[in-house]
Amino acid sequence: MNQPNVIYLLSDEHRGQAMGHTGDPNLRTPEMDRMAAEGVSFSRAYANCPICTPSRGTIFSGRHAHAGPVAGFFDVYKPTAPSIATELRKAGYRTAYFGKWHCGIVRNQVPASVTDDTTGVFEGGSRNRTPENHRAGFQDWHGFENLNRHFNSSIYENDNVDPTPLQGYETDALTDKAIDYIQTYERDEPLFLVLSVTPPHFPLAVPPEWERFDPTALAVRDNFDESPEMRQHLATYYAMIENLDWNIGRLRECLRNQPGFEDTLTVYFSDHGDYMGSHGVFNTKEHPHEESVRIPAIFHWPGQIPATGLAPGLFSLVDLLATTLGLVGAQVPGWSQGTDFSPGLRGQPFEPPRDVLLEMVGSPRWNLGMPDWRGLVDERWKYAFVENRIELLYDLAADPFELHNLATERPDQCAQRRTRLLELLRESRDPYWDVLIEHGVEPDGPVIDVSGRPGRRVPHLR
Repeated sequence: MNQPNVIYLLSDEHRGQAMGHTGDPNLRTPEMDRMAAEGVSFSRAYANCPICTPSRGTIFSGRHAHAGPVAGFFDVYKPTAPSIATELRKAGYRTAYFGKWHCGIVRNQVPASVTDDTTGVFEGGSRNRTPENHRAGFQDWHGFENLNRHFNSSIYENDNVDPTPLQGYETDALTDKAIDYIQTYERDEPLFLVLSVTPPHFPLAVPPEWERFDPTALAVRDNFDESPEMRQHLATYYAMIENLDWNIGRLRECLRNQPGFEDTLTVYFSDHGDYMGSHGVFNTKEHPHEESVRIPAIFHWPGQIPATGLAPGLFSLVDLLATTLGLVGAQVPGWSQGTDFSPGLRGQPFEPPRDVLLEMVGSPRWNLGMPDWRGLVDERWKYAFVENRIELLYDLAADPFELHNLATERPDQCAQRRTRLLELLRESRDPYWDVLIEHGVEPDGPVIDVSGRPGRRVPHLR
């Protein structure tokens, strides 16, 4: 079959519940909704490790964070590790990356043009250059590591040692860059392009013309903790998503009108979600609740993926590499740990996984409320084993907002899922957490926080 162009649209911290077609009553996301109506949007899509760096390692490697090339928040994508980019290059693709990489900061990669800047152009953020051999095989490079400066972003272009400032709001500017690249693309090879934007990741900021929401009028989730501040955070978060949706529309219009891009597979997804007021926290992920681990996952390919709309099945980011390769007719490598969903996306008989491995690997531990954990989710139950031997068990059918931890009330269910979790960990090469779960000792008492700072609420310990 002819090879399509492949476009990944990747956002940061967009929880899967926050789209029109997944039931959010506040948002207008016509482009995401149209992609879903014309293709497939998974109603139960998950980030296997809901924090930026290891999640992105899973996205590009097709392996779980604990067994992959980016095993934690402070790790980097290994120079010799294969990736979706290297696999598609073997299949004849040209590869290009635009935007936020965040697969590992190399500390000494900050040029003098940044450290000696007195103009404020390069103020703030982690303006580290990603060395060529840490780019997972992407050829045309227009990326940055992790800035969190939505109105003051910059990118490193190809082998340039100095960054290029972006003008205006990051999502708008990066979309402009990607559109310019597509409109001038003249190679014979099919293109694999990633457009990766920071919003709706914090800081919560958006051009003022997008701030249309009245915080007091928002319909909120049943686990939302009421306060005017939380409502304002949620309002701006929604505005950032609507701006992102508009930019997705601009890019898709470019693809429709650009000769040579008539046959294009487009995938929209995020690296993890955000609580955004649920369970009393915001700008927070890294825990097992649905607001953190649920993500958008929309596949759009006219003529190849039937218009299914919202589809069942437990899809997760570890499946993205295998599914992409399966869709374009490339061989799925033996080292992939994901499931190839391409038969199901094409409307063919397919049996999806019965559960999804979830985990927190190499937590940054900014505070004591960020432990590592391992867990799983199936059609009904979610289970997690936290490193301090706290267990979580939620019946998602009866308690979709995860307000009641059943671990002490249902030891039978915990035991079943603990056994299954051990199977998944051993299958995916995690030889230490079986020791923690089966042979771990009780902690020696409370841990004293000497920081002197009021701690954030810790939703998984409630």
